[in-house]
Amino acid sequence: MATELPRQRTWPVHLLNQAVDGGIWEFGLGPPEADYLCLEQLPDVCYIDMRDLYRLIDLLAPALEDAHFFVHSMGDGLDQWVDEARIHDGRSSFARWAVEGEAWAEFPLLCAELGDSRAGDEAFGRFATLVGDRRVG
Repeated sequence: MATELPRQRTWPVHLLNQAVDGGIWEFGLGPPEADYLCLEQLPDVCYIDMRDLYRLIDLLAPALEDAHFFVHSMGDGLDQWVDEARIHDGRSSFARWAVEGEAWAEFPLLCAELGDSRAGDEAFGRFATLVGDRRVG
């Protein structure tokens, strides 16, 4: 039995294609035919229940490659947090980090601090350097 999905303007999960979306989203991760799963929440309210996003990541983790990413608010009121998510061997884990200022501005500094304590993680070191090079101010 097929189920019709409710009409929504914004879905929290969609595919981005390197050739179509890479220039818009400023990523260059692979060949033009490569697709990437994009998780985002773009609500029009001040408070976001992150539990739904993390439940979704838990459900998808067994089908996803290993990943390491961050989620933070960009000016929706209480935005002094950055969540770190990891998917490894089909299991997900999360950590929340508090920052002094606004998360979007403090994110590069947090990555540098985390990078100092993760010297053996070369991929994270490259990511922290990339984010630091884009730091505003």
